[in-house]
Amino acid sequence: MYLYLMTHYELKPPAILTLSSLNANRGIIRILAACILAIFSISLSSASPKVMRLAHTYQPDSPSGIGFQAFADKLVEYSEGRIEMKVFPAGQLGSNRNMYISSKTGAIDFCVPTFPMLADIVPEMTIMTAGYLFNDFDDVKRLLNDPQLGKKWNEEIVRKSHLRLLGAYYYGKRVVTTGNRSFTDPEGLSGLKIRAVPNPMSLSVIRGLGGNPTPMAMKEIFISLSQGVIDGQENPYPTIWANKWYEVQKYAIETNHQYNAIPFAISERSWKRLSPEDRMAVERASSEAMDMITRLTQEFESEIAERLEEKGMVIVVHDQLDIEAFKRSVRESVKAKFDGTVWPEGLMYQVLAVSEGKVD
Repeated sequence: MYLYLMTHYELKPPAILTLSSLNANRGIIRILAACILAIFSISLSSASPKVMRLAHTYQPDSPSGIGFQAFADKLVEYSEGRIEMKVFPAGQLGSNRNMYISSKTGAIDFCVPTFPMLADIVPEMTIMTAGYLFNDFDDVKRLLNDPQLGKKWNEEIVRKSHLRLLGAYYYGKRVVTTGNRSFTDPEGLSGLKIRAVPNPMSLSVIRGLGGNPTPMAMKEIFISLSQGVIDGQENPYPTIWANKWYEVQKYAIETNHQYNAIPFAISERSWKRLSPEDRMAVERASSEAMDMITRLTQEFESEIAERLEEKGMVIVVHDQLDIEAFKRSVRESVKAKFDGTVWPEGLMYQVLAVSEGKVD
């Protein structure tokens, strides 16, 4: 710019800088200052917002899908437009595990992993899917926010996996469905083949419930139930409804043995690139979205129980069961398998102590 002005105005730099020379070139200096200010202003006005990507496997009209879109909208608002969000629902960018891996590398900014995935990094997190350790979802949140447990686990995930947990939301209480007979205690489930998630914790929980665990992929459940390969399965009501298992199952027994929680995470690389103000915006939007999904899921859960009855299923409600017998059996089964081996000895009692006065 300076060379252009010198050539255009035939300006020659003075050999000696004097007051008279400054006065003579005052007009040129003003032009230079105006040009620099204009360039700086254009640069600021043309700065584009930071684009961040969120990917998940849920349908857009599901409680989770609605909540994640709300998170995106809130983040744009709370960042005052400094962040632009792109949401990829319904598995558009691959499976849950693929998106989890992509987030660890920073290719995706926000992901929705599962606690069994995170337990590959921090084995203590296996306890998040143990049975009868929580009486409600507030107990789950209290554990995740505990400085000696959940907070430390998150620090370890950040260090080892380059992900940072922002929170978790409620995805439903797990109930058992069967085709031919109901039950109210562990003895009543004895001999029935119950589909298990193919991991050690699910096997232990189902053994504790009294059933014979049969590991099986989700996509195989419907046909296996219809052909009698398995007698039942256990999942939250929204999953039962979405997969139409009411067509091949008669009873829904509200054991409520697990409070399913789904974590929400940000790539640590993405987190580090955010300003303090935008980190606060992320945390605020995340907290509000987790509460929204939890509320919508709880409302949906209540509606589904009624819909299942309309479809002909018999609901055996929680109060009709010998819950104390289920608690003892499941806790003993899980403790025998995990305590002092997969996780530190005594961890189960630490978790129960976090909910002191609520979990007995």
